[in-house]
Amino acid sequence: MSEFVFKQFTVKQQQSAMKIGTDSVLLGCLAEVEHAQQILDIGTGTGLLALMCAQRSDAIIDAVEIDEQAATEARFNFNASKWNNRLNIHHQSLQNYTQTCTHLYDVIISNPPYFVKHNNFSIDDEQRSKARHDADLPLNDLAQYAYQLLKEDGSFWLILPTQEAQLFASYAKESRLFLKQQIELLPKNNKPVNRVIQQWYKQETTIVKSRFVIYELNGEPTLAYKKIAQAFYTGKQFQL
Repeated sequence: MSEFVFKQFTVKQQQSAMKIGTDSVLLGCLAEVEHAQQILDIGTGTGLLALMCAQRSDAIIDAVEIDEQAATEARFNFNASKWNNRLNIHHQSLQNYTQTCTHLYDVIISNPPYFVKHNNFSIDDEQRSKARHDADLPLNDLAQYAYQLLKEDGSFWLILPTQEAQLFASYAKESRLFLKQQIELLPKNNKPVNRVIQQWYKQETTIVKSRFVIYELNGEPTLAYKKIAQAFYTGKQFQL
């Protein structure tokens, strides 16, 4: 599907390696962004998370994307939206962006590349491999630069598989980030947790933990999923 139509915006996804998936939609729905004035989306891809944040807030949103084709597509999607005056695409690495950025963010959000890449790993689709693996944005860099770009009372939200979430937690600790909220995602009630949404903070605080089940045993979206996504999805779009 080269185009995905949401209720208030459309996402062209022909050039981006990573297509729209449940991970980004859940993060875009569950992250607390409503009162933010400035938001940063790290590794925006098609621009989906930035667009969801634009719908849910009045914030100015910067989106960083290292891949040229994805950045071009995100720019197209931003310009086609009714929030184009609040959405900015930056085609560069997070590392370079951090060096030139002159302000801090209330909220940083990311569905980052999450498989730790080994030297013996190979895949035919180089662009998709680059988007899925952390060679250009290691998790330790993500923690370090998120800390640098975050306001003192700001929040960093991201989604990762369980193993990578544990690894990121060790890097976050080194970067003086503290876990504030963790949402464990279960595909179904009879399946183990396979994704984790985390909210990180610059100050130590009480950790709130919860679980979120995405689908019923029959494959239908749960009532909880329908409730959080109803502002975005049309009726036929719950099965991605």
